[in-house]
Amino acid sequence: MPVVPYINPSKTPPLPPDTLPLTLLPPLLAFGGFGGLWLAATALPPMLLLICPAQGSPALAILRAYWAGYLFQAVLGLLSPLIFGAFIALIAWLMSRKLDPKTRKEVRLAPFLLTPLFLPLFVAMMPGMLSADGPLALCDLAQADIQQIEAGETRRMTVFISGQSHPDPLFTDQPEGWQVIRRTIFSPGAGRSGITLRFPEALESTLDPEGFVVIGRAYDRNWDGVQWYEVSYTSNFRLVVSAEPVEN
Repeated sequence: MPVVPYINPSKTPPLPPDTLPLTLLPPLLAFGGFGGLWLAATALPPMLLLICPAQGSPALAILRAYWAGYLFQAVLGLLSPLIFGAFIALIAWLMSRKLDPKTRKEVRLAPFLLTPLFLPLFVAMMPGMLSADGPLALCDLAQADIQQIEAGETRRMTVFISGQSHPDPLFTDQPEGWQVIRRTIFSPGAGRSGITLRFPEALESTLDPEGFVVIGRAYDRNWDGVQWYEVSYTSNFRLVVSAEPVEN
């Protein structure tokens, strides 16, 4: 009869846990967490504008809000592999806290087994972050326009304004009262095609609809009844800071 050694149940080492949850959940949850941060970065400018005080320059408030959003996106994009890895380590630590030290040591690398599948996605973000129209470049342009407004060195022109307007594709998803639209302005030095500027919604009340130019008739008839404006706008985003009616 074989001799079976006695095993004390209170001293039995824990069974090795199923490592599948530790292998799958941390990278998936980390990827979802990073996606949530990215959505927060895109939603940051409208949120900042909602809590922004009403006084002051609308153009300056919009630029400051989008500067913060572009900076957040650039940091997330450039540091995305590190942020992703930190999320995995944090989630894995939370999931394995109740394991005994020996088992925790054995499965410490399990959460990172799928990391190579996700890293190419984050590496692919780098060229977009560093491109001429990426968040980092837009952040620099917004900062330059902010400094231009604060220094009172915006561009000025005496112009008349087209009655046609279009939603702006750059400053999108603005809350009510902070919309930005595109309008074409004309002046003797701007050429027949005019120049497209971005007008904050708050400036629309300063424009006289009766004095707008009808496109197609601007150079075919006298400009009787057309209202002239002295507009001030930024160099990079061509965001209008002020539009004052003037006599021409």
